[in-house]
Amino acid sequence: MAKGKKLYSASFPEYILDDDTLKRMQDELFKILLDIKYVCEKYDIKYMLYGGTFLGAVRHKGFIPWDDDIDLMMLRSEAEKLVARFREEFPDKYIVAEPLCDERYVVKSIKIFRKGTKYVEIPYAGIDAFDMLFVDVFIIENVPANKLLRKLHCRIYNFVYRAASVCVDYKYPSPVIEQKAKELEDVAEYWKLRRRLGRFFSHVGGMRFYLKMCEKLGNKKRHTGWVGIPSAGYTHENYPEEKLTKTIMAEFNGYEFPIPEAYDEVLTNMFGDYMWVPPPEKRESHVAYKVEF
Repeated sequence: MAKGKKLYSASFPEYILDDDTLKRMQDELFKILLDIKYVCEKYDIKYMLYGGTFLGAVRHKGFIPWDDDIDLMMLRSEAEKLVARFREEFPDKYIVAEPLCDERYVVKSIKIFRKGTKYVEIPYAGIDAFDMLFVDVFIIENVPANKLLRKLHCRIYNFVYRAASVCVDYKYPSPVIEQKAKELEDVAEYWKLRRRLGRFFSHVGGMRFYLKMCEKLGNKKRHTGWVGIPSAGYTHENYPEEKLTKTIMAEFNGYEFPIPEAYDEVLTNMFGDYMWVPPPEKRESHVAYKVEF
């Protein structure tokens, strides 16, 4: 999806978030994060900032200025507690969605959706559900200790999820992308390829089959001392368990949040020279079909 994300960012300038909308979106997402922080601290649920949010805490002490999401990570046992407790604490304010919870929930991470908002990503404009602002919760899973087995396991998982994702394009085609494919050749080629693959995999297993395989492959019960984050596409993001689970506190928007103590090693693995701030022309443009607060 990385290629598609870059292509869609470049091909839909009419849906690029302006600075005011992006700032408002960050403010609303941070409110969700504070509610998650409250529940985690109340029930002693261990979590950490992840992805661009993790990088933002270290490099900017808050959001990466052009970022438009919030990512968290936690062990599966902690995620299960968060899902249960969060639903108890905020039954009217949020929807907590887990993989396979609904036919139209087609992603592999847990998402906490804020009711009363609207956020529609361009690839998912054909799905009339789960179209709200959200915070992602990525589950840290056990992975094989053997390097070769770990690499094989990760590649199989990523292949299976790609099969599921093209099935989504076939079953729930985005009308926004379909229209753009009539105007731009590169979008048309990419979209036609994904639709053809989606048709094939929809008839050889189907979307739910591959999503179930993702869940089974990711949820490894045997403790090996090594962990990864399959729902983030973890070909190279694998670590000895203590690298991710031993934490320190870092500032984010004036509040303290946990991050891995080995943050330098983890961020370098994820982003390379993570303290380098890319110039404007190299920053990803964020697009959204609909955003309402």
